[in-house]
Amino acid sequence: MDGEFTQEQKKILDIANKYFLRETNGDQEQADELMAKLATTVQEPGAKIIPIDDILFLIMVRGKGAVEVHTMAADLMPSNMVEGFKKLADYLKDIGVKLAYTYTEDRRFARIARQTKLPIKELTQEIDGKTMYIYIVEF
Repeated sequence: MDGEFTQEQKKILDIANKYFLRETNGDQEQADELMAKLATTVQEPGAKIIPIDDILFLIMVRGKGAVEVHTMAADLMPSNMVEGFKKLADYLKDIGVKLAYTYTEDRRFARIARQTKLPIKELTQEIDGKTMYIYIVEF
């Protein structure tokens, strides 16, 4: 089965699996379910995984020049995350994206967003009783 995947694909699978294991507190069955959902998502039109260093960015087109971004990383070292987001911003600008956004419940993301020195707007919204932090970058 290993022969079926390129080195880059193996790296993507490894990062995603480590990320989902962390998110599910080590439950491999739940991590496998999330991996299957990710595989289904990336088959949708306008969805793509962009690997940058040891971070996976799930990019989903949400309109002309607009994308939604989700982040998966094997480790959450802030300095690595900051550099990854800077590289992603460069990539998105190069392909003509004008607006990118992401959202999270994790308040720690605000510090990473500030450290990128990108022109990020932060909004807060209640969704299903949870406080969600929305980060928007316009290029």
